[in-house]
Amino acid sequence: MNAFFDGYVHAKTNLKEFVDQFDNALRKKMENEISSDFQYFSVTIPCISRPPIEKRFQQLYTNAKFREVQEQVMGLVDMDPSLLRRDGVKKTYLVEDEVLVEEFTKHVNFYVDFNEEDCDVKCSCGLFEMRGILCRNILAIFKCNGIKTMQDRYILNRWRKDIKRRYTLISSTYDTGSQEEDSNKYSSLLNICYLMITHAAGSKVHIEDATAKLYSIIELYGDTQ
Repeated sequence: MNAFFDGYVHAKTNLKEFVDQFDNALRKKMENEISSDFQYFSVTIPCISRPPIEKRFQQLYTNAKFREVQEQVMGLVDMDPSLLRRDGVKKTYLVEDEVLVEEFTKHVNFYVDFNEEDCDVKCSCGLFEMRGILCRNILAIFKCNGIKTMQDRYILNRWRKDIKRRYTLISSTYDTGSQEEDSNKYSSLLNICYLMITHAAGSKVHIEDATAKLYSIIELYGDTQ
């Protein structure tokens, strides 16, 4: 948030100055987004491996995030996971790795839990939880288990290049043409949602019913994109 306002919104301003500064920050953010979108859709970074998992990230993720994914893919060369134990469909692997700490190389052990039934996987390094990309340890486990398709749970919307950023739909003073039309449509839907929330919030049964229906609508419209 501080990075978003940096250079545009300053302390010790009155309300009008704050609104003007906020508007400038939003406009600059939108201009950067448009520029980035052009780059994302006009430039394709080639894959460095044959497995289709990397290809799917290439198709869906922004170039900046895809480069981070490729860093993990390149690290697969030295990965040699060993199976520690198995409990039904659940496996636990040991992955020995070396990490660079300042000028020294440190030996590190990572543990990866993998469920064969639903391909649910978790690594002790926590890279996916911290940065939203799969680590090379997990990719190595996928490889040794012959996993060639990526589960949707590991594709995060915030890194996708085909998802329109929500702040571009916020009404502002510089909106013109199609931007203003999109903002009006967004505001109209938002007002309807607020009305629905007002009616549903007073009842636990209504909240549960509304939640289920909203997720159904999201799934329905998500499939049409």
